[in-house]
Amino acid sequence: MAYITDENGNYKRTVRCGHCYDKGHNKSACPKRKQDLKENIERYTQELAENKFAQDYQRSNTERYLRHSKDQLHKMETRGQNRKCGFCSEPGHTRRTCPDRKAKTKKATND
Repeated sequence: MAYITDENGNYKRTVRCGHCYDKGHNKSACPKRKQDLKENIERYTQELAENKFAQDYQRSNTERYLRHSKDQLHKMETRGQNRKCGFCSEPGHTRRTCPDRKAKTKKATND
């Protein structure tokens, strides 16, 4: 847990990134990690194109690292796009902001 101070000098809790160790965001939203993944993809693609591997395991490791970097970048870029409500199963909102759930709970508490 990290702490920051607000404009009044009070301490507030925040998150710390596991990649760059800055405060205010976590690893899944880190802009430096996203840039690093893009650079890794370019580097691994270039290494595979040059094909200057002394051993077969070096090539397979590079292919595995490239696949992992692409998967992680895709995961970062498509985060939250396939969410759907857990209450009404409609896309576009979550259970917390579901208008159907809010209407039903309001009706149930008013009766």
